[in-house]
Amino acid sequence: MRRHVFHNAGRRRPVLLAVTVIMALALAACGGGTETASSDASTARVDEAKSIVAEHTKRPTEISAKEAIDKPIPRGKQLTFISCGSPACNLESDVIRSATDALGWTLKTINTDGTPEKVKAAWTQVVRDKPDGVLYTATPKAIFAKELKQVKANGTVVAACCTTDPATADGIDFVVGTPKQNEQLGKVMAAWVVAESEGKGNAVFFDIGAFPILTALYKALKPELARLCPDCDVESVDVPLSALGKDVPDRIVSYLRSHPKVKYVVLSADNALAIGLPAALKAAGLGDVKVFGEGPDTTVLQYIANGSMDGTIMFPYYEEMFAMVDAVVRKTVGVPLVDSGTPVWIINKDNLPSSSSLFPVVEDVQEQYFKLWGVKG
Repeated sequence: MRRHVFHNAGRRRPVLLAVTVIMALALAACGGGTETASSDASTARVDEAKSIVAEHTKRPTEISAKEAIDKPIPRGKQLTFISCGSPACNLESDVIRSATDALGWTLKTINTDGTPEKVKAAWTQVVRDKPDGVLYTATPKAIFAKELKQVKANGTVVAACCTTDPATADGIDFVVGTPKQNEQLGKVMAAWVVAESEGKGNAVFFDIGAFPILTALYKALKPELARLCPDCDVESVDVPLSALGKDVPDRIVSYLRSHPKVKYVVLSADNALAIGLPAALKAAGLGDVKVFGEGPDTTVLQYIANGSMDGTIMFPYYEEMFAMVDAVVRKTVGVPLVDSGTPVWIINKDNLPSSSSLFPVVEDVQEQYFKLWGVKG
């Protein structure tokens, strides 16, 4: 009996060996297929990111407003612009003035430091002045809700940019630079990180939490980065208003030193956060870190030109400021307001029009608006 068992076992050995080999080969084939599929999917996502970046590196040529105003626009109207306190907001006053000058209107700018106290005081002044229209950027309506009611009672048209507050019948008449529009910017930022890193980059997003509209960038960036690059990671770091113009570069360098795997810095407002950063990174031996943002001033444009900063999304200063003036004009003459989108244009060293002055996203944006208004610049 024992011999019979051993005899049968001996006959089964080649069969078992063959089955084992076949199973091993099958498993290897399955594993290889999985790796190939995963690699193909990763390549496809990187290619998608590169396509998004390439699309938005092309300069837009048209404003979103198309409807000409077919009623005469009165001259002599008065506008007030409330600056939010950041460097970007200070730059916007000059853009608005180029529009009001063409219309034969006057512009008064009230500068603030962005704090609730200063913003509220500015709105109190608007209540007293009773202008035909008031424009403001970035500050939450909750700060000046009481004054807003009085401004509306005075018949002043209210146009806003870059705020999470919506337009309502009893409050703000028009909003451009909405959270939804900023979501697109956040997605483009994510695509840039993936394209530049070939799908292997970890990033940090530096935010200015005092301006809620900027946080919308990160809310879109984070899931888009996860979609395009499942192995990439990003964290948001808040920068207080009190740090602007002071120790922002030191804060960024400190973060990067404690997170050595992070090689991509994304800035929510590089006109406020990037100043002095390239020199700080170089001094800290972090020259391999790439920096990308949105909303440059001329200093940032110079960084782009000399290669010390890798890219930025040009803030549509002209497009959004002109859109607010356009809303006041349309409200004043009694024609429907038009939706104004936010064009997205990635600036880098190769397509930079100027490093010494700000420029519009749409090259002839002023002329296109002047044509809609029936005026000459």
